[in-house]
Amino acid sequence: MSQHLKCQQCGAADAHTFHQWTFATLRELALVTEQQLCTACARSHRQQLRQTPSTQTGLTRDELIAQLDQFFTTSGVFDICRRCHEQGTGCCPPTCRILQAPGQSNGCQSGKTLYCATFLCSALLNAISECDVELGRLLKWLKTEVGVTEWRVYEMFTRVPLEHREPERPLILPESYPLLPTLEGQLLRHQLMSLADEVLALRRQQEAT
Repeated sequence: MSQHLKCQQCGAADAHTFHQWTFATLRELALVTEQQLCTACARSHRQQLRQTPSTQTGLTRDELIAQLDQFFTTSGVFDICRRCHEQGTGCCPPTCRILQAPGQSNGCQSGKTLYCATFLCSALLNAISECDVELGRLLKWLKTEVGVTEWRVYEMFTRVPLEHREPERPLILPESYPLLPTLEGQLLRHQLMSLADEVLALRRQQEAT
């Protein structure tokens, strides 16, 4: 348990496990650095990292979220998500923007987490893969390797009780993400929307079991 760890820098007995992710290239596993630090040393180390000039090139967090949001809008993914929520089988958290009418606040003033921005249920991911295998692989990689970096942030936004949160904490969020290939949502839309009823039926079956 994290309360028995000692800080690697000062030796304090109340250390926690902190993770730092670095992405090299698209579709490769992230480099994860793990350290045991107390709160004070973690704060000091985080400040040092933020003051270090960046040498990485790629997408910023906001740029990545914007590209994914645009793709999910133009491809019809958000339309299927909306219909899934309307039938009572939606799995997006309350912070998801698609749950709100345009112009309304969803109660999350900090914006969308990267975990939420990359999340797709298995039924929808399989439908996308049926339309475009390589695109499906890319979206699965984004979900499992990139979105997970903000799982702890997602837990805080959705107010998961402290005792149920993952013990590992992010030391600092990645400063750069790999550039994505061009995501042509319009090219996918017709075929994906033809599978919408099948996706929604599968979600009803999953909810019933």
